[in-house]
Amino acid sequence: MFNFIDMIFNREQREVARYEKDNLIVDTCLVTDSDQPYETGIRHPDYNEGLWIIVEMYETKENAQKGHDKWVALMTAKLPEKLYDVGTSEIAQLRDIFAPDDEEPRVFTKAHKEEE
Repeated sequence: MFNFIDMIFNREQREVARYEKDNLIVDTCLVTDSDQPYETGIRHPDYNEGLWIIVEMYETKENAQKGHDKWVALMTAKLPEKLYDVGTSEIAQLRDIFAPDDEEPRVFTKAHKEEE
């Protein structure tokens, strides 16, 4: 438990790729607290109240780079209606345990902003 603490101090060593523009961050890195060693997380204010969503996990650094590029292309073309959190970290598992029965804890629907 608490394997995520290992990741706090070595971000540069773990990073595969990072895209950051306007309100969007797509970050792909090596992790120590999941079932697979690499994952891509997305952060955007229209999903999950702007908190991280782990959208894909990978076995190799090469696949992680390909996945990162795919997610940057997807998120910069047109924001999808939903994002699904596939993370397997201990924190994600705890969120599942404490989620209300009528809630899908891993599905984040895009918040539709009012047109001005």
